[in-house]
Amino acid sequence: MDVKTRRLTTTAVTAALVYVVTILLVIQIPAVKGAYFNLGDVIIYCSAFILGGPYAAGAAAIGSGLADLTVGSTVYIPATVIIKACMALLVGFITKKSNALKQYAAACVAAALVMAFGYFGYEIFLVGFGGALLTLIPNLIQAGCGAVLAIVLYHPMVMMRTKLNLRMAA
Repeated sequence: MDVKTRRLTTTAVTAALVYVVTILLVIQIPAVKGAYFNLGDVIIYCSAFILGGPYAAGAAAIGSGLADLTVGSTVYIPATVIIKACMALLVGFITKKSNALKQYAAACVAAALVMAFGYFGYEIFLVGFGGALLTLIPNLIQAGCGAVLAIVLYHPMVMMRTKLNLRMAA
């Protein structure tokens, strides 16, 4: 199988995995209707490290957007598509030429902050500053959990990145 086909099929499988992991554990945040805690970010960080930002951004946007649709959080779909794609692009950019744990950890933390504050900004328009503030802490917890779990998976991700060789043959 050529690299282009492998990259495309891995992206499709990753989008499905983002979707499944996102809806696997849905904890509604009572402060704002439609807001929920999930672990889909872990797959976004890992896929961005393995696939690179642009392909992972597509998988993140599709998988996370479909998850919002499935759980009834349709008001969040536009923000989710943009925020999750930005997270993947950021991780992919920061880790583009390096397998170093420090770069990967920094990328995950930076993307986690993009997620938490991206939704905070969106929710200011949805429910006002006070409502957005009520979801900031759960979003920061989700962001932190996702970053920590993705960093724990660093060594298997390095092995997958090397084995699949999807990024270097851009």
